[in-house]
This record gives sequence, structure tokens and C-alpha cells, in this order.
Amino acid sequence: MTNAVCFQCGHLKFGSFLACDQCQAKPQTDEELIVSLAMSDHYFDQATLDSMGEYTKENGHPPQLDPESEKTFRKNLEDVKASGVLDQLFENPEN
Repeated sequence: MTNAVCFQCGHLKFGSFLACDQCQAKPQTDEELIVSLAMSDHYFDQATLDSMGEYTKENGHPPQLDPESEKTFRKNLEDVKASGVLDQLFENPEN
């Protein structure tokens, strides 16, 4: 399944959109959802995820996406929203 970096603390976690088991942050806004989607093993290898996590820990925020990547991931997020997956995740209070 999906390994991802927490957008808030940089901890490696399971699932882009699930709460972080380290800091309990769960992406809510489109910007948080986009960066959470981007910082996953669907798009980057483990070494890159580790670097993203270290950056987030050191700087207190995730790396910024360049405008073209942000546009692509925004489109990907819209596809995820259209699939109904986020509705199911947000309806289940355990996530």
C-alpha cells in the first residue's frame, strides 16, 4: 500500500490522506491534500521520501511544489475527489 510523508511533521506514515501516527495531523485543505498526495511512494522512491521527510522536520513545512507539478497534483487530487475515496475516508472517524 501507500507510504507517505506527513505534511506537518515529516514522519513516514501509511496512506497519503490518513492521520499521522506521530503527530495526528490529517490533511484537510486542498493544499494539504495536494502535498500529501505528492509526498507518496506513488510518485517518489524511498530515498526521495526520506529527503522530503527530513526537509519537513528541519523547516517545519513540506517542500514547495514547482508551479507545473502543483498543477499536475491538483488535477490528480480532483480525480481522487471525483472517485469518492476522500468522502469515504472523511466519513470514517477512525482514519
